Amino acid sequence: MYVVCVSLNYQQLPIDVREQLVFSKKELEKANKLLSSEKSILEEVILSTCNRTEVYAVVDQIHTGRYYIKRFLANWFHIDLDQISDWAVIDLKEDAVAHLMRVSTGLESLDRGEPQILGQVKQAFFAAQGFHTTGVILDHLFQQAISFSKKMHTQYRVSELSKTSGQTALHQIKIKLQTLEDKTLVIVGMGQMGQHVLKNASTMKFDQIIIMNRTNEKAEELAQQYEDNVQMQPWQTLQETVNQADAVIMATSAKQPLLQDGDLSDARLQIIADLGVPRNVASKKLSVNVDYYDIDHLSEIISSNHALTQQMLRQMASHVPSEVTDFYAWQRQLNVVPVIRQLRESALTTEKQVYDSLLHKLPELDAHQRKVISKHMKSIINQMIKEPIKEVKELSAQEDAQVDLEFFCQIFGLEAVEKKKIEKKKEEAGVHED
Repeated sequence: MYVVCVSLNYQQLPIDVREQLVFSKKELEKANKLLSSEKSILEEVILSTCNRTEVYAVVDQIHTGRYYIKRFLANWFHIDLDQISDWAVIDLKEDAVAHLMRVSTGLESLDRGEPQILGQVKQAFFAAQGFHTTGVILDHLFQQAISFSKKMHTQYRVSELSKTSGQTALHQIKIKLQTLEDKTLVIVGMGQMGQHVLKNASTMKFDQIIIMNRTNEKAEELAQQYEDNVQMQPWQTLQETVNQADAVIMATSAKQPLLQDGDLSDARLQIIADLGVPRNVASKKLSVNVDYYDIDHLSEIISSNHALTQQMLRQMASHVPSEVTDFYAWQRQLNVVPVIRQLRESALTTEKQVYDSLLHKLPELDAHQRKVISKHMKSIINQMIKEPIKEVKELSAQEDAQVDLEFFCQIFGLEAVEKKKIEKKKEEAGVHED
């Protein structure tokens, strides 16, 4: 069995093409089941987002499997098979496993390192599970990928590094204020930048967010789109409102400063982020108690964050190969389960035959004696197969495990484990999905 990934993504295809290659939620069940019925497809998961449509599958033959996946995509989207072949990126075996690990952690996202893709991967996997199109292999693979992504984002927290001046301003405010639950943020200017700041700020835990705009009606309209903690104040109250805030973000296109040194008190205000060019605040010599950031200060922080982000992304990527190794070590161990079962059954059969022969030759043995003999014979058998079981487990972790397992079976007179029998035998042996 082989893991295959067929990907149609933003790196190869523009948006006007990608938007035609998306599975809707309503289509997923039909699509998964139809793909699962294709020749050579043993398990499958369909991942479909705005930036990628991907099929992850377990196939019994690589050439046949990837052909039928491409044919399925071509038929579903009513596109020539040759066109799909030109567009599709196909990863096989270790590369397919590595690709899923990278996708799940956001390393393949347009915004590299973003965590939202993990939720989409989980949804795709759980949906396929619900449609019964996954099995032992993909269940383990996707669960491993989900755990890996969570671990990476907990360890490196790439998503917390700001990428825009507005995000950086909010991050500096959060650092300065420490807690936001009893704090008031004022955002001045409801242009594109100000609205972007408002959107991000609304997801934070400010006690109150006050927005202001030269056109009061626009500010009032925007405030109504958010929760009760977002309110507008008339433009005429700018100085008073700012001085009652804990933090202020200035984001207007005004040609002249809106606030002068003397307009600001230091009784409550702790930090001002000035996104305006020209600057909305006349001077940065405000107060010893007020931190001031203009666009240049914020740009320096962004540059520093970018360098740190790239470093963290490289560190995250460095963990992928070990995840691939772990997955294939686990998969190889699946083959050993039926072998161990056969070995135990063979040993127990021999033990029973010897025991029955002994009783036939020694009919005078009483019940206690028979029990003692049976107990010791079982102990001998367990001791004899202990080391072989240990050795065969170690063999299963090797790259040439299949050859070693077949040789092991020959030594102990066991049935060779054929690939087509593995799934059935591991189920009989009690190997279940997590």
